[in-house]
Amino acid sequence: MVKSMEVLDSYDSVGVSDQIATWHEVEAGFWVGNAHGRFLGTVEQSPTGWITRDHAGGVVGKYPDAAMARAAIG
Repeated sequence: MVKSMEVLDSYDSVGVSDQIATWHEVEAGFWVGNAHGRFLGTVEQSPTGWITRDHAGGVVGKYPDAAMARAAIG
């Protein structure tokens, strides 16, 4: 019996909840995150909320606070 194996790209939609995400505020209202050296994305404060972007710069969503925005990607 031959079993198939699925190969996942390192930036596929695999969650990082089992990894420890580290967040750094590099300037006021702008955070960058990584997990084990892998860039997760950014969280930026805007007048209407916190905007989360993934590793490629795509918008993940807008959240009412920074903690929720960071949790969306790590």
